[in-house]
Amino acid sequence: MKVSKHASKRIKERVGLPKRSHLRHIQTVLQCGELVTNKTIEGFKIMHNGFLYIFAHLQNNEPILVTTYNPNNDFTAPSDFESKKK
Repeated sequence: MKVSKHASKRIKERVGLPKRSHLRHIQTVLQCGELVTNKTIEGFKIMHNGFLYIFAHLQNNEPILVTTYNPNNDFTAPSDFESKKK
């Protein structure tokens, strides 16, 4: 499991964790978070403690955190963040 530079900045900015605890936090997110979208080749999304974590897959199918998003206060359900199929 890896954390991109962008995701590391967003965890520090939005979640408020120091850099040395990012990997530990992401392990907790993967274990305890609520899966929002199905796992696909492109990636998946997980909700944990009010934050949306967006993951992608590397070539060896290892997850990498792309970014962290803090939804608005009017957020109602994880289904609001599911991918819209056209």
